[in-house]
Amino acid sequence: MSTITTGLYRAIPTEILYQLVEKNFGTATKVKEYSLLQGGLFNTTYRILLEHAAYSDVILRLAPEGIDPKAEKASDLLFSFERTMMTAEPVVYDYYQKADIPAPHVIVCDNSGSIIPRTYMFMEFIPSKQLNHPSISLPEKDKLYRELGKYTATMHRIQGESFGWPQGDGTIQGSDRWSEVLMAFAEETASKAEQVGYMPGVGEQITSMFRDHSELFDEVTVPVLVHNDLWGANVLIHEDKDALNIAAIIDGDRSMFADREFEANLSTAPPAFHVGYGQALDMSDQGLARRLAYRILSSYFNAYVHEYQVDQPHDGQKFRQRTLDLMKQWKMMIEPYQ
Repeated sequence: MSTITTGLYRAIPTEILYQLVEKNFGTATKVKEYSLLQGGLFNTTYRILLEHAAYSDVILRLAPEGIDPKAEKASDLLFSFERTMMTAEPVVYDYYQKADIPAPHVIVCDNSGSIIPRTYMFMEFIPSKQLNHPSISLPEKDKLYRELGKYTATMHRIQGESFGWPQGDGTIQGSDRWSEVLMAFAEETASKAEQVGYMPGVGEQITSMFRDHSELFDEVTVPVLVHNDLWGANVLIHEDKDALNIAAIIDGDRSMFADREFEANLSTAPPAFHVGYGQALDMSDQGLARRLAYRILSSYFNAYVHEYQVDQPHDGQKFRQRTLDLMKQWKMMIEPYQ
């Protein structure tokens, strides 16, 4: 099979796939068939059917190819947290499982680079469909979103020792101050955008927003686990005795310890989710300002990512305009207090 390249998303040659299977499941294991799954823009994902192995149906996910750390920064498309997030994913799922949140079963996660210069993991396949599948009726979706709200509330009760990104060894890369984690994220995004001349001046405005209002963000003192990419495609549903239930919350590699309201879907989820979640959002002036700042940072990050990481310029333009519109809202919100 020929390889496919789109931004950071890269398929691998057949012989490499066979080598990865042999290394992790043994020389007696046979690949019955495999397919490259569509829909991902960052990781590359395969479903593989095996014979003579402990698992007959597995998922292989590969992070983007390693980039030479000595290369010029302008050519390095990956953010610092993206370099370690796949190795941290099993740690995140361990948190889930201990809290009775349904999670995928990771068979192995390997970042040795011995066969391919990419971190990869094998996971047990889960027969399911995604929460945003059109076959799920509205009443069923309401039930599932209530269930997702309960699991999200449970997730947000998992506390970390500091704010920041979980690491594969169980530590957290970040700071005791929430403002410092946000500031570092904003600075790195602004630096990458500046190197390619993207949205000139905007990065400095966003960085200043977090620098000048650090006390607003440091009002948040309890770091909790947030998924950070919690939408319908990352919630797997299975049917059990004619009832639909959540089988697993997946793609937890972008998880971080943060303000619970950094979870973007708290602002976009349907009412049924909030019924299950059972916690009101902070509607004070400070709470409203923090959530707006989070949306600005997320939109700016996504604008850059879609333009330069994953070759989706249409979506990049959408996030770019959203960033500018949200910054106008921030100015109108903050000016009366300055």
